Amino acid sequence: MFKFAVKVGLATTAVYYINEQGVWRNSNESVRTYEKFKDTIKPYIQDVKSQIPIELPTLPETDKWSSLVKQSWNSGVLTTFKFISELPRILNNWSAKGIDAALQNPNIKNVVESFTLKKVEKK
Repeated sequence: MFKFAVKVGLATTAVYYINEQGVWRNSNESVRTYEKFKDTIKPYIQDVKSQIPIELPTLPETDKWSSLVKQSWNSGVLTTFKFISELPRILNNWSAKGIDAALQNPNIKNVVESFTLKKVEKK
């Protein structure tokens, strides 16, 4: 329970801090927050780059970052709604495959057939 409380506390603190920094306000404040974040971590990035032998990509500029976020968001929305629209067909296919796989077991097949025969006999 304590572990869960610590996790909830950390998540709540992170959301509160991000909200206070203006990430979820209008886009101009979000851009200013991004620039502030970028300027804050720049010295640390340079330090890490000097210690790592591979080339790290640079942070995108604000105008590019904005278009990347829009493109990613739109792509995510389209993918989500495509999945939701295809979900009935997918579930139908999975159900059919599950039933077919279950009926391969002779014991399950006998149980199903016994219920089917009882219904036919009652009519």
